[in-house]
Amino acid sequence: MNDETPLKKVESEIIIDLDTPLQAEIVLSSVRPEVESSPSERSSMEINVQGRSIHLKINSNDAASFRASLNSSLRWILLSLEVLDLQNNNL
Repeated sequence: MNDETPLKKVESEIIIDLDTPLQAEIVLSSVRPEVESSPSERSSMEINVQGRSIHLKINSNDAASFRASLNSSLRWILLSLEVLDLQNNNL
């Protein structure tokens, strides 16, 4: 039996275009602490803003840790957008 996994490393950059640069900055400020404190020896993430786009970079040692990092970060971004939308609707 071969113990080698066919996938040695997974790297990706996900770009999420938002409506405005301000919206991107607000989402970044709410998500960055989660991304920077995400404990994992098998995966690392970076997040930044360029204009109205959020750039999320994920580097993982395997597909499972990549999927976990991607799912977590996308949930954080979606939750941040939902809270922002609720706030805007209540103004």
